[in-house]
Amino acid sequence: MTKSDAANAWSEAQKNAQSLFAIVEIGLLAEPARLQFLNADPSRRPLMVQPEFAELRNYGPWLVDVSHMEFEAFLAHEYFTGCTAMASWIRTECSADKLAAHLSDALLAKNEAGEVLMIRSCAPEVLPMLYARDDLSWHAWLFSPLQEWWVPAEEDQWECLKGLNLEQPGKYDPIFLDGKLWTDMEIDPLPYSLTTELEKEAPEVFSSICHGARLKQVKEALDAGREEGLTDPEDVSLFASLQLMDREFPRNWPMWEKAKARAVGENLPLGVVMRELSE
Repeated sequence: MTKSDAANAWSEAQKNAQSLFAIVEIGLLAEPARLQFLNADPSRRPLMVQPEFAELRNYGPWLVDVSHMEFEAFLAHEYFTGCTAMASWIRTECSADKLAAHLSDALLAKNEAGEVLMIRSCAPEVLPMLYARDDLSWHAWLFSPLQEWWVPAEEDQWECLKGLNLEQPGKYDPIFLDGKLWTDMEIDPLPYSLTTELEKEAPEVFSSICHGARLKQVKEALDAGREEGLTDPEDVSLFASLQLMDREFPRNWPMWEKAKARAVGENLPLGVVMRELSE
């Protein structure tokens, strides 16, 4: 779906007096913005309400009522711009309290071993995986209280997930991760941690303001490092960071082959080897 499609759905929801909610990962906000968010009006609701998530609550997902905002103003707001912290937005007939409680329940899942796990069910990289499993009984429960769930994809592109549009969630049906879904959700954490780090420390390396596009850019750089034979996560991260900062790396560094041979062959930290060869 295009940005225009999303804007039309937003406008239609407002004409029909439906509610619009954004899900914001406030841990991805710059620290001043995160603190400002926490001190803002009480209509914002944390989703990590379980006691065991108390320490994560003020860094995790929150539900924000954005029904009063125009679509362009929503996208331009510091909490939502660039798709960095804004995980998705929802069009619904459900009340804020009921929807927040529902999405909080959706942060917990069971695997085949019977273990209860926290999952990032609202994250843009996870939600489409859950949506694709309409063969599992919990699917109808998860998507029951919403008409549409809009997830950012590539820059200016959106994925629209359709729900049942009930005014309140159906009977609770815990998310169960079967073998296939468990495998699908074994997501490499490295691209996400490196993207978050670079967004805070060196945002100029990115060619897009959209978090999804930035994540893709980081994944490509990490893959390039692995194709060079690097396996240690710190080495792969260093390679990716250097390539993102300089698109010609490693072609423009004559000592690269020697550095790679020592890092891989002698199992030495790439950063140490590069410093030695640069002296």
